[in-house]
Amino acid sequence: MAGIKQPIQDILTKLTAISVTNADLQSVGLFARIWNNQLKNIRDGKDYTWPRPAAFVEVVSPAIYEIIGLGFRSSDLGIRIHLIHDFYNQDGTLEQDLSIFDIRDTVLLNLSQYCPTACGPLNCVNEEQDYDHDNLYHYILEFSTNFTDSKGSPFDPALNNYDETANPNLDASIVDGGVPVPVPDPNPEFIIPTQNY
Repeated sequence: MAGIKQPIQDILTKLTAISVTNADLQSVGLFARIWNNQLKNIRDGKDYTWPRPAAFVEVVSPAIYEIIGLGFRSSDLGIRIHLIHDFYNQDGTLEQDLSIFDIRDTVLLNLSQYCPTACGPLNCVNEEQDYDHDNLYHYILEFSTNFTDSKGSPFDPALNNYDETANPNLDASIVDGGVPVPVPDPNPEFIIPTQNY
């Protein structure tokens, strides 16, 4: 299990591994960072220039959590991927940016059904196109996933506070009407199930 930082880092890593073509027609890794309204800031001259195409990850707020016990909690998270692309009308089609859809398709292919740490599969549930763009096109893909947060639990696996093995000296028996019923052991060896996170 994990806190929210690890799944975000997993998604960023997955995005940066995607190969895209930039405005200079060079094949580069997709630039990926946390969303901080970079598009507005760059248009206002308040942000540094970052490589494009770019993908920015936003965890939709507020995230509503349900307590599932022992300090673990669960939430259906919305995760938005903001795709920013430069379009300079190089093919004479004026404001018709079709290459953003190639980026969209590649990101969708790479993230759909991907399971970041402590999350279920990512499923794209919403898309927004940019109908009033200049040379910077903003396309949004919104994914949904279930996230289990262990950071509030004393049983968080990262704390190493517990032993995942059962006590071999534990005598468990079935009681029927107050009288123990012997249960034959079909496997005389003690089997410890493993957990995969």
